[in-house]
Amino acid sequence: MNKAELVVAISEATKLSKKDTEKVLDSFFEEVAHALEKGEVVKISGFGAFQVKSRKERIGTSPVTGEKIKIPATKTIGFKPSKGLKDIVK
Repeated sequence: MNKAELVVAISEATKLSKKDTEKVLDSFFEEVAHALEKGEVVKISGFGAFQVKSRKERIGTSPVTGEKIKIPATKTIGFKPSKGLKDIVK
């Protein structure tokens, strides 16, 4: 499911216009992004939690040359599903 399909599904379920639904969805994504940017954990009850995770610097192997290379430390976004979501997916 992509964003457009999600907008249609929510719009039909809530009887909101597609335009209003898209505004709400965009606002939601913005607020989640801002919270993660500040280092906050975004917990959505019954769904899961988004949080920024740090990856340490490490040594890897270049697939092209086979030589050892240093992979710098980075930050990434992790998602931990709630028990309720896990049960739905089973």
